[in-house]
Amino acid sequence: MASYGFLRTSLLYRPAAWPSPALLCEILHEFMRNMTQPGYDLAPMHANATDLCIRWLSEPATDPLCVAVARRELPRTAAPFPAGRGQGWVELLDLPLGMHVCRVVHQFAPGLTGLTPMSAVRTELNEPLLFIQTTRVGSGVLVDRRLRQRLAHDAATGIFQHLDGVDHQHWADTRASIEVTALGIGYSRLQAILGAATARDLLTALGIAALPSARVQPLPRPVTALLESCLADHLTGPLRQLHAQARVLDFLVALVGQGSDRERPAAAQRQALHRLREELDQLPGRVPDLDELARRYGYSVRTLNAGFKREFGQTLYAYVTDRRLAAAHACLVGGQASIKAVAARLGYANVSHFSQAFTRKFGYRPGRVGKGSPPEHEVV
Repeated sequence: MASYGFLRTSLLYRPAAWPSPALLCEILHEFMRNMTQPGYDLAPMHANATDLCIRWLSEPATDPLCVAVARRELPRTAAPFPAGRGQGWVELLDLPLGMHVCRVVHQFAPGLTGLTPMSAVRTELNEPLLFIQTTRVGSGVLVDRRLRQRLAHDAATGIFQHLDGVDHQHWADTRASIEVTALGIGYSRLQAILGAATARDLLTALGIAALPSARVQPLPRPVTALLESCLADHLTGPLRQLHAQARVLDFLVALVGQGSDRERPAAAQRQALHRLREELDQLPGRVPDLDELARRYGYSVRTLNAGFKREFGQTLYAYVTDRRLAAAHACLVGGQASIKAVAARLGYANVSHFSQAFTRKFGYRPGRVGKGSPPEHEVV
């Protein structure tokens, strides 16, 4: 029953990019079904990796930091810096559903420039691992020595890797402080949580179906914020683990939603867009909440807006604005209401904003409607 608590707590948070209701129900159903299978173990799966070793490239003479696989937590530990160059720390937390999160912060002294090597991490894996790293502030480069890839990252991107072993070097841009959060989850646990099909589709959508492989992908801030907020400084012990696990589950759900946006069949998306336009045509005039529309139609705001513009030639906001200004013009031509009443009915904060929008659209002020043919253009 404790594990159900993690799931329920996770659902109290509402990320900005939920997958469709049907997909969310499928994920939750698969999760609950797997939890009830004989032999399903909710204890942390320490067998994912052997001992973790961190070498400090910032101060090579410093002894490596080795984390035994049986440890549940690495408390915040200072990272060595040369004198006068800054300070930093690292922390690691194992979670009840068999995954771990790590946060690293480096704060550099003013006046530094360029990339500098900070640390090297090596560990062997007993099963394939999904590794995700996001950057809250700053920028840097992850060098994967096994794949021979340099993965540049910043606050607008995420690093996604499907790994059979870890041999990373981490470099930081010293012009600003950097904070990164990393998530590691064994592929068998990912399958147990999401279901085999959804786990496979997620890796495909991220471009890392092959083993080993790595990609840097753009990721919306509302999604990365879920992972970056998982290690709460004001919580301790089991409650901190509970909070972190709930946030990570939210992050996985939002990540699946991002992937489903890209994989949704074009015909289904077109049908959804046409239903949306019909709904907008029936609105009394007020601009709808885009986040709410995106949740109800099962897309991210960005995908919904881009698809609408591609299909109808206008963004959602432009379409609704044109519709309500046309309705305002019709009301004024018919003498059905005053300018003030029309502006209020259509959701404008004040008459001045309405008048400006109306003039941009039609080339003359709303007060000219009904007073003879307005000029082709009136200087405001």
